Amino acid sequence: MHYRHHYHAGNFADVFKHVLLVALLQALSRKDKPWCYLDTHAGAGRYELDCSEADRTGEWRDGIGRLWHAAPKDPVLSRYLELIRSINPSAELPRRYPGSPWLAAQLARPEDRLIVCERVSAVAQTLSEVLPTAELHRRDGYEAHALLPPHEKRGLVLVDPPFERVDEFDAATEFLQRAGARFAGGIYALWYPLKNRHAAGRCVRRLARDDGRPVLNLLIDNGARGTGRMHACGLAVVNPPFGFEAVARSVLQELAASLDARVEIASI
Repeated sequence: MHYRHHYHAGNFADVFKHVLLVALLQALSRKDKPWCYLDTHAGAGRYELDCSEADRTGEWRDGIGRLWHAAPKDPVLSRYLELIRSINPSAELPRRYPGSPWLAAQLARPEDRLIVCERVSAVAQTLSEVLPTAELHRRDGYEAHALLPPHEKRGLVLVDPPFERVDEFDAATEFLQRAGARFAGGIYALWYPLKNRHAAGRCVRRLARDDGRPVLNLLIDNGARGTGRMHACGLAVVNPPFGFEAVARSVLQELAASLDARVEIASI
């Protein structure tokens, strides 16, 4: 059995990750030069929230569900919601939720490029239908360092593994080291669940120590302990773009209030 994101699509972790993804891609688009987006574990690209899997967990209700009728003040949060609502026209509640590559495709300009990796054949087939213009590689995302550097010489690499492996932190760190050696000018974002703070902290510190570039570590915790569900996660951004920390602080402050969550931001 492989990880199925249908159970978790649109939850608080997705919202957190995707709001920051919007901010990162907007930062890249401030310059006229094209960028490349590489998603190492792309998934299906779009998910139905009224399917049996999503209905069984109902996790989206404490994520995108809490924001659905909001009128955010922060421009990044506003843009994020605009994109989500665009695939849910006239819906009283969200019925669809996109994956990271779909959001990247909406924010891409004509000169920008998307590369997506997905090793599960059925999921890759769905992804190819959702994003027919993306460059799809049906391979293990941890092999994606071989696709770097992009000819654009600018870009974002999102590493969003399912964390099914016991050595997932080590695998992700090794990938980021190899990718950074090939594409030193790139921006890298690693999403991770915060189930084991020691393991997560060790991974982030190792990234900062071995990479030598700035690392901005962003955390969110919705406090839902005792339910058996993940209640906290993080996004470690290696080589964050200029001004991103201030943007992230602003959008996460409003997001935390909407999700009744706590956020932490640390430069390492």
